[in-house]
Amino acid sequence: MYNVLIVDDEHVEREGIKSLISQYEFPFHVLEAENGLIAEEILNRNSIDILITDVKMPMMNGLELSKMARKTQENLKIVICSGYDEFEYAKSAIKLGVVNYLLKPLVIEEFLEVMQDITQISPCTDNPENETQESKVIKQVKSILKDNFQRDISLTDVANEVYLSPGYLSILFKKETGVNFSKYLTDYRLGKANYLLTNSNMKINDIAEFVGIDNPSYFSRIYKNKYGISPLQYRESGICDDKFDQEKIQ
Repeated sequence: MYNVLIVDDEHVEREGIKSLISQYEFPFHVLEAENGLIAEEILNRNSIDILITDVKMPMMNGLELSKMARKTQENLKIVICSGYDEFEYAKSAIKLGVVNYLLKPLVIEEFLEVMQDITQISPCTDNPENETQESKVIKQVKSILKDNFQRDISLTDVANEVYLSPGYLSILFKKETGVNFSKYLTDYRLGKANYLLTNSNMKINDIAEFVGIDNPSYFSRIYKNKYGISPLQYRESGICDDKFDQEKIQ
């Protein structure tokens, strides 16, 4: 049995990770904290094998927590799980001995791979609950988004495709993925944009339009809000990271 501490200031994110651990039957005893200070108290009182922490949190961020945790429990395995996939964060995390760096929204296959690497325990994939009717609907929704992300597509449009009410689909989608529909679609589009910024000579305005964002200024703004740099800065940096290839989302 592994003692696992999940630290995130958003309750839904902690519940999402706990759900994956339970669903794939990892032998983990899970503790959780909503910020770094509470996590510090737990680390001082308990022997923790795996720390899964967000980066951006009040009072103590994930990197500060990781640095403190490494001093108190040197054999601790640390996994950074954050939507802030900035190069400087990644470099700082590596210096702190972080095992891996996962992007939100979590890609289930990547999460399972990291847990298996850390514990050498294979996730249980033959449990019928792993493919519930709800999961099948969300898989269908993701497929629809993959095929239609370039056009103006709304939650209502997709809800009509899967014969659900928009309100119910909204709740179900966040339950299954940990993020709301709008954020998921935006992150998917930005992931596609990153691929084109790295692997094509398309103009940035054309890339924005290609991924379904007609307003170039809005595209640049939401891009910088997510990654901390502008699309032009990303292209000029020469950073090439497969994590940005959102084709990995299943």
